[in-house]
Amino acid sequence: MVTELKQKPPHTIKIEFSDENVTAFGGLILAERLAARLGLWRKAVAALPERDGLYDWLTILKSVVAGLLSGAQGTYAVEEVREDASLLSLLGLEGVPEEATVWRVQRELGALQNAGKLPNLQSEWVRQILRHVRRRDLLFHGFFPVFGDGTLLEGSTRREGTKFIPDKGTGILWSTVFAGPLLAAQRVAAAGEGEETCIRQMLASVMRDVLRPLRFHKNALLLLDSLHGDGVTLDEAERLGFFYAVGANKLVLTAATLAQQPEFVWQDTGANAARGWSESGVCVCAIQCEDRETQRTLVGRRFKREGEFLWEYSGVMTNLEERDIRPMLRGGRSYAEAIWALYNGKAGMESHYKDLLSDLGLHHPPCQEHVRNAGFYAVASLAHTLGVAVDLIGGKSAERGSVERQDGGELRRAKPRRMRLWRLRRRLFALPGRVAYHARELKVTLLGLSARLREEFERFFLNVCRC
Repeated sequence: MVTELKQKPPHTIKIEFSDENVTAFGGLILAERLAARLGLWRKAVAALPERDGLYDWLTILKSVVAGLLSGAQGTYAVEEVREDASLLSLLGLEGVPEEATVWRVQRELGALQNAGKLPNLQSEWVRQILRHVRRRDLLFHGFFPVFGDGTLLEGSTRREGTKFIPDKGTGILWSTVFAGPLLAAQRVAAAGEGEETCIRQMLASVMRDVLRPLRFHKNALLLLDSLHGDGVTLDEAERLGFFYAVGANKLVLTAATLAQQPEFVWQDTGANAARGWSESGVCVCAIQCEDRETQRTLVGRRFKREGEFLWEYSGVMTNLEERDIRPMLRGGRSYAEAIWALYNGKAGMESHYKDLLSDLGLHHPPCQEHVRNAGFYAVASLAHTLGVAVDLIGGKSAERGSVERQDGGELRRAKPRRMRLWRLRRRLFALPGRVAYHARELKVTLLGLSARLREEFERFFLNVCRC
C-alpha cells in the first residue's frame, strides 16, 4: 500500500540566522550537574598544581571533556566548545583556549600523567562515582569484576611509541584496567613497555586506590586473557589479594595437560550451534609450570567443530574454590561450568572499548610525541568516566534496574542495561536548549522534546540531583 505525503515539498527554502542564546547540547547539563554534585571539578582543582598562563587547568579540562562528550575528537574537540557561547555559559566558562593552545598544553598534561597527578585524579573520580552506584548493580555473580587488557591505537613511523606486536599488528599500545564499568587506570605504553608490565603495575594502584577504600577488595575478580596466564602476573594477582580467572592458552603445557586427562573426568556439555561445536566438555585438573614449586587449578574445555573429529582444548587458571562460588553451584552448575561462566564475563567487559575507541574516537592518537598522547588520553579517560557516570547514576530506575529472573535453574538478578556513549550523546546530550544565567541561577530550557524523551530526561536529571 502506497501512502501519499501529507505535506508537499516546498518550492523555495529560506535560511535565517538568530543571535538567540541557544546551544545544540543543552543536555550536557546532566554531565555538568553530576560533576558538581559529586565534587569532581573541585577534586581536579585540588589535585593539580596552579598553572601559569591565560587558562587554568579547570578550564582546559572542562572544555576538552565537554568537546569529547559532544562528539568532537582529538585536540580539536575544544574548538566546538569555543564557538558555542551558550554552551560556555552552561559550563560556567567565560572562554576556552583555541586548538593550538590545547595541543601545546598536552606536553604539560603528559608530565602530570607521568608524575602521578592525573592517575590519582582518575582514581578519585572512580571512587566517588562508585560510592553513588547501587552495589548490587556492580556485582557479577557476587564478584566485583576487574578487567585488564590492551589495544593497539593507530600508529605510524612518525608517532613515538609505535611498535609491532605479533598477532596484533602495528600501532601504539594502550593498556587499561577497568573497575566494573569505569576506567580505573590507563597508560599509553612507551618504548620498551609491554602490556603485561603495564597491567601488573596498574593492578597494584587500582587495588590500593579504588578497591580497598570501597571495600571491594574482598570480592574483586580479576579477568585477563591468555597473554597474562603465566606465573609472573598470577603471582602478582595473588599477592594483591585478587580472585582471578585468567586464560591459560598461552602455555604450551595447557593443551598437553588437558589432552592427557582420562575420559571419566570430562563432563559432557553437549553441542553449541552458536559456536559451531558438535560436542563439548569441561573438566578440572592441576597444572604446574617448570619454574613454579606449587600447582594451580586449571579448568579445561574441549570441543569438536562441526565436521571435525579431533578435540581442541582451551583452559582457564583460577584460585577460586568451591566455597567461593556456592551461590552459583546451588543454581545447578558444576564447579567447572561456574568458572567458565565467570571467565565468559570478560567478553562483556571488552565491550567497554567501544565507548572509548569508537564513541570518543580514541583509536586515532592526535599527536606525534608520546608525552602529548599520554596527556591527551588521561583527559579523555576523565571524559569517558563522566559520561559513563551519567548513565550509571542518572539511568537507574525500576525499568532499568535489577529484576529477578530464572536462568538455567538459578534464580539471580538481571543486570541493568548500559547505554553506549554514542546513544547517550544522541538521545540526552544533543538536545537544543536556551541558556539563561541571572542572579546565580542557571536556567536551561530544552526545546522540541517529545513526551517520552522529556520523561526520560527528567528521570535522569532527578537521579543526578539526588545523588
